[in-house]
Amino acid sequence: MEVVLIGSGNVATQLGLALKDKNVTVKQVYSNNIIHAEKLGKKLNVSYISNISDIYRKADIYIYALKDSVLRSVLKKINIPDGIHVHTGGSISMNVFKGFASKFGVFYPLQTFSINKPVDFSNIPICIEAVSMEVQKKLVELAGLISQKTYIINSEKRKSLHLAAVFASNFTNYLYDAAYKILQDSGIDFEIIQPLILETAEKIKTMTPFDAQTGPAMRMDKKTISAHLSMLNKKRDLKKIYKLLTYDINKRHNPNN
Repeated sequence: MEVVLIGSGNVATQLGLALKDKNVTVKQVYSNNIIHAEKLGKKLNVSYISNISDIYRKADIYIYALKDSVLRSVLKKINIPDGIHVHTGGSISMNVFKGFASKFGVFYPLQTFSINKPVDFSNIPICIEAVSMEVQKKLVELAGLISQKTYIINSEKRKSLHLAAVFASNFTNYLYDAAYKILQDSGIDFEIIQPLILETAEKIKTMTPFDAQTGPAMRMDKKTISAHLSMLNKKRDLKKIYKLLTYDINKRHNPNN
């Protein structure tokens, strides 16, 4: 199975490394930035290009690991009707390929990726959608080489999954960053709070997030909440977030108040 990676960012890098590790033939890397293309191409020991007209035309699967906003513009420049074309996005329909290819789908790894942070793909859910059973079979085969968790999920459900992922990962990480800054301003090492973060994540393996909720907002500890808000007087944006989250947590756990 020959694969071409279109993109050179976080997802393309980690996916490319996972495919290489399982001896999948990555034939080529494309990026409109030759420096980025070269960096990933050398990591994977494959050819790399920045001129889209030089793209390898006989691959089995073309994986578009691109921003949603640029995917369609790249598709307009590629004229490869053969092969399977898939994107890795969480919120864009697979029908973006209509008019550009007859065999297409989605190959969405549900994980947060950073270029320089290795990941174990074997436990990463890969969500697949395909225009036909023939394409689905091929994508499931590819996913099975790198992951033990494959899900068939249509575009509408994948949009909900992506939204949930933003809350669970992106927004949560922002709050980690807020905690980091609060500790940094007080001369406290962030390491001290990491066991708390890990335990919070660990609990929801055996409890619902609702049952795992603790803290002053849930029990409406007005004295503590007031003290915290006073501490945030010079951090107006965080103060707004604190108030909003406190209100929503309390409303969720005490709907009759």
